[in-house]
Amino acid sequence: MIKSMTGFGRGSAGQGQNKVEIEIRTVNSRFLEVKLRGLSIDPNIEEKVRNQISENLKRGNVQVRIDLGNSHDASSLRFNRERYEIIQNILNDIHVQYGQRLGLSDLISVSDLLISAEPDNLNPDLVVEAVEKSLQQLNDMRSREGGLIQNDILSRVKILQETIDMVADSATDFTDERQAVLREKISKLLEGEILDESRLIQEVAYLADRADITEEIVRCRSHFKQLEDYINEDGPVGKRINFLIQEIGREVNTIGAKSPQTEITGHVVEMKDQLEKIREQAQNIL
Repeated sequence: MIKSMTGFGRGSAGQGQNKVEIEIRTVNSRFLEVKLRGLSIDPNIEEKVRNQISENLKRGNVQVRIDLGNSHDASSLRFNRERYEIIQNILNDIHVQYGQRLGLSDLISVSDLLISAEPDNLNPDLVVEAVEKSLQQLNDMRSREGGLIQNDILSRVKILQETIDMVADSATDFTDERQAVLREKISKLLEGEILDESRLIQEVAYLADRADITEEIVRCRSHFKQLEDYINEDGPVGKRINFLIQEIGREVNTIGAKSPQTEITGHVVEMKDQLEKIREQAQNIL
């Protein structure tokens, strides 16, 4: 089953002063981007966290927040005087050089001036355990949302398959309809003279060949089947689905350009609408 790139997970490990809390939020992105915030941790622990994430999350913008269990305890907070004074100096410089008076609240919030006490020796095993729990919750959420996306796309693929069948039916009737129209027009122009049937057949065959969309219909059907296969696969398929949608879009555009039938034009519009909705959903697929 496909997975969404959007999700949230929270995990914790340890107790009391040693409790570690991890929050992971993910949104869609072309590549894997990991950003760590909150508690400053040892580079070796950070490397372990990044390795855990890269093994579990193949793609997406990943925001990781690391906190101690007592980080919300007021007794563990203190005023960051150095940061406050630096920001005040910046505000004064802006006022002197540009005549623009800004308040502290225009740049930061109160929480930005508070720092919590950090442990001297953070247990790396607790961090790894908390990250593991957070990733499990995150992946569960991504799987649930992926299931919803899967059902939506499959329902739209079914509409596309039904629509391309109607296009094929309309295209089959084109030659006979075109011959009847040409026969009527030429008969009026000839005003009773004998109609050259062989010449008429040649003209109809020429027009039918120019408007022939058999190859495009066959390729569309093949692409729709491949799209279904991708949607039902396990593992990252988002990029492949995006590429396939582009290919389908080109075939549909060619059908619209080659066929002069108004009925087929309406079907092309419907297929383009469904493809655009699938494209929007596919942007969030892992």
